[in-house]
Amino acid sequence: MADSTDKDLKTDVALIKKDIKQIERFFSKFDSALESMTEISQKVAVQGEILKNTAEKLEDLEARASEIKEEDIKRAEVIHRRLEDHRKSSKADHQKLADETKVDRKQRNDEIMLQLGKMNGSLEVRLTRIDDRIKILEQWRWYIMGIGGVVLLGFMEVNWTALFGS
Repeated sequence: MADSTDKDLKTDVALIKKDIKQIERFFSKFDSALESMTEISQKVAVQGEILKNTAEKLEDLEARASEIKEEDIKRAEVIHRRLEDHRKSSKADHQKLADETKVDRKQRNDEIMLQLGKMNGSLEVRLTRIDDRIKILEQWRWYIMGIGGVVLLGFMEVNWTALFGS
């Protein structure tokens, strides 16, 4: 029986060694997992800090954006007010210019009409003179044609053979 107890003991020792090895492997894996979790925990902490800093920066940017937006709204109001003042001023200037131009146009139109009236009278006198001259020329044309006809008729009536003897 000693043999069997020895064997049982050896078997038990072997089983215990095997269990110890499994426990060592378990703790080794546990240590690796713990180290990995520690690393992950540190990375998460770093990421948390990064997120915290990013959130702070984002809040600062949002606050700055709000300030800039308010400033832009104020600037836009100032620009709008200035544009409206300029539009009113331009409209008044345009109306004043249009009124002055209307008066100037009326004066120029009256001057032009007066000059056209004078020119019309002058042209009528000239046209009357030209008509009179044309009538005189037409009368002379008929006189010349009449004299030419008489001379032609006279040449036809003359006996040229008797005159020049042939």
